[in-house]
Amino acid sequence: MNAEPFGELSYRRRDKEWFGNVDNISPDNKVELSIFVDNDRQDISDKIILVEQFACDYDIIMEKLYQLAYLKYKDTKWEKPQNEIKKMYFLAGVNLKSDNKTWWLVLEPNFNIDSIYNHFLRFTMVDREIVWTNFDINTTA
Repeated sequence: MNAEPFGELSYRRRDKEWFGNVDNISPDNKVELSIFVDNDRQDISDKIILVEQFACDYDIIMEKLYQLAYLKYKDTKWEKPQNEIKKMYFLAGVNLKSDNKTWWLVLEPNFNIDSIYNHFLRFTMVDREIVWTNFDINTTA
C-alpha cells in the first residue's frame, strides 16, 4: 500500500501492522514505521495524519528523548553533554499503537560515532508525554 507521503508500507498479518522504512520522519535517516491496525482492510488515513503530525513535531519530541538520555548518564563517569548525546543516537523506530495515542519510540546508537553507548533506548509516549523508558533516570548508570 502506498501511504503518502511516507511511501510504500507492507501489511504484516502476524503483527497486525503496516510497516515500512520511511524517509519523511527524520531529516537524517530512514525510520522503521509501524502502524498497528485491527486488520488489513482498516482505513488508516487517520493514522497517517497522526504520523504526519509526529513528523511535524519531530524536533520537539527528539529534544525530550535526548534530554532523558542525557539524564540517564548525568552525574556518572559516562556523562556527556547533551549535544554529544544527540550525535550518538538517532531515531530508528516509530510504532503507532492501535489506540492512536500511544507511540513506541526507539533511539539507536549511531554506528559512525565512537561511543560507549551501545544499547538501544526505548520510550513509550502517550499524548506527547514520555511515560516509560527502558532505563531508570532516577538512578545512576
